[in-house]
Amino acid sequence: MRKLLKVLSATSLVCIFCVSLCYAETLWEKRQKALKGTEGRQGELIEEESQEQEQVQTAGPIEEISSNLSDLATITIPQQYGSIIETYEGTNGNLIVHIQDAHANYEAQKNIAAIAEYLIKNYNINLILREGASTEKNFAYLREKASLEARRRAAEKLLKNATITGIDYLTLTSNYPMAFQGIEDKALYDANKNALWAMDKFKDAALEYVRKIEKSADSLKQKIYNSELLAMDNAKKDYENETTDLLAYYRILNEFIQKKNISVGEFPNFSALVKIDSLEQKINMTKIGNNTATDEEKALYKDYQEILKNLNINRLFKEEPLVENKIKNAVTENQDQKDLYNISKAVSIMDKMLSVKVVPEEYAYFIENKNDFNAEVWADFLKKKADESGLSLNIPDNYYAVSDNLPIIEKFYSTAGERDKAFIKKSEERINSDNAKTAILIAGGFHTPQLTNLLSEKGYSYIVISPRVITKTDDNLYRQALKND
Repeated sequence: MRKLLKVLSATSLVCIFCVSLCYAETLWEKRQKALKGTEGRQGELIEEESQEQEQVQTAGPIEEISSNLSDLATITIPQQYGSIIETYEGTNGNLIVHIQDAHANYEAQKNIAAIAEYLIKNYNINLILREGASTEKNFAYLREKASLEARRRAAEKLLKNATITGIDYLTLTSNYPMAFQGIEDKALYDANKNALWAMDKFKDAALEYVRKIEKSADSLKQKIYNSELLAMDNAKKDYENETTDLLAYYRILNEFIQKKNISVGEFPNFSALVKIDSLEQKINMTKIGNNTATDEEKALYKDYQEILKNLNINRLFKEEPLVENKIKNAVTENQDQKDLYNISKAVSIMDKMLSVKVVPEEYAYFIENKNDFNAEVWADFLKKKADESGLSLNIPDNYYAVSDNLPIIEKFYSTAGERDKAFIKKSEERINSDNAKTAILIAGGFHTPQLTNLLSEKGYSYIVISPRVITKTDDNLYRQALKND
């Protein structure tokens, strides 16, 4: 076993690319907690395997495929491993199952291994397209060098310290036929990684500036915001700090919408979740379960099922900032309120960008509103309004810690976007060379929006799977793993 551990550690650079860990941290840790109830509700509406069904066993034979892969609705995964959060039916006859990766998170990696195993065993999808590698190299050759039990023990240790990934774990702890293709462009990966290390050099100073600005802005809100803006701001903070769950936050947003008569027809998933929440208050689920519900309750439950079935969780989060913006426009009363709101939002997003914990919608806001990310303007506005309000605020002067480094920050995120295009290009090349109709694509959740856009443009059907993750990612463990690369 020691020899196997040594071999694995020495060759692990094949797998440790993992630049996008912290994107996934926010996506999993915030969003899975927020939707803890919603994904369960959706699962109840899908015909899944019961808990009594025999667990998928490693190293077992591949079973005969029982589902028609052309019908995406027939493809399921056990809820204990994760959730299907989006599906799309394309036109070219090929299917990509995109598993969102939470790098260096042990729980996520174990569930990714279980999801991939389930897809291989039940649907015979055995081409693995992977972020974090650029070649076909994998650990399958080690299967002949040790017993299955020795491989399991070694793989377990290496997975816990983030030396290998979940898919490597499956490779080592099973004998399934698996084909691999790294989908990285090495030059783009190196540029992305180098930008990350460049950010590390100024990150602490920039974060200190940003957080002092944020504290000053919060003090000024008490003088400039009206009661509705303050209520909205407090609700958002509670939501982001996870002291309020998603449904409670959306109820508050909906109260503003109703009060201000705001049209949200262009946000079907937000409206659907609000409707689902409302219907749940009217339906006695116990009566539905034991078939004693009234005809009216049964009709409501039928509506509930239909709305829940069509809820697209991935698109729901794209709608969220747009809904917030509409409410902001309805409740602000003057330019100072609008300017302070925009500065506060930009400061919050900059904090997440520096911490590499930004989600795609927030980065999109940065791209579309770059003028709002002028750190010197933040300080000037706060100083001026503090003087007018008679406040004594500790507003720092080292705005250059952010402004001078914006090109590096943007380089890091723009290169991540270029990597997405490389992912699709290299995936297509391998799919075509193998004449494959199906493949599993494993990449960080930050990449999902652009990857799915690119896949749909090229006619691919796709399924997006989010692995179940409750435990927090160890950022230090991730960075150590990346440095070991």
